[in-house]
Amino acid sequence: MQNQNQQPELRHSIPLTDRRLMSIVGPDAMDFLQNVMTADMRQLNADNMLYGLLLTPQGQFLHDFFVSRQPALEDGFLIDIFAARLDDFMARLKAFKLRARVDLRVLDEESVRVYAHPAQGLRDPRAAALGFRLYSADVPLEIAATPDDYIALCTRHGVPDTPAIMPQKDFVSDMNLDLL
Repeated sequence: MQNQNQQPELRHSIPLTDRRLMSIVGPDAMDFLQNVMTADMRQLNADNMLYGLLLTPQGQFLHDFFVSRQPALEDGFLIDIFAARLDDFMARLKAFKLRARVDLRVLDEESVRVYAHPAQGLRDPRAAALGFRLYSADVPLEIAATPDDYIALCTRHGVPDTPAIMPQKDFVSDMNLDLL
C-alpha cells in the first residue's frame, strides 16, 4: 500500500471508457448509501471520494464503485461504476430503495465522461499512484495512454481490475479489497 501523499505515477489523462456515472439525489441519499455500501459516508466531503463495495449478506463481492458529492447539489452524489455491471447495480439499489426519498438516475455517457488524470479531479482513494478521477464533458489534454495502460498501472499497484473480480464468488479478502 502506498503513502497517499506520494506523487501519482500516472503521467497522462486516460479515458476510462468502461466506466459509467449515475446520480443519487434526495433527502435520504446519504443514509441510503451509508446503509448499502462498505465505506463510511461520514468520511466523504467535497474534496475527496470514497471507494466502496456492495456485498452479498455472506460478504461476497457484488460491485465496486466510487462515490463523490455532486458539487451543485447538497443532497446529491455521483457513483462511478464499471459499465458492464451497471444494470445489475441499479436493480439492486432499486430493491434496497423501499421508501427512501432518493432518485436513482444513470447519466448520459456523452454528457460526462470518466478520466484517470495525473493532477485534476478527486484523488483515487485506492493508491496515490493512480492519480485522480476527473468527471468532465470536455476531453482533457495530453491523452497519450489507453484504458489498458491504466489497468496495467492498477495491477502494478495491487489494485484488481473490476472484470477480474467474480460477483457472488470472490470474497473481499480474496482480492485484497479490504486493504483498499
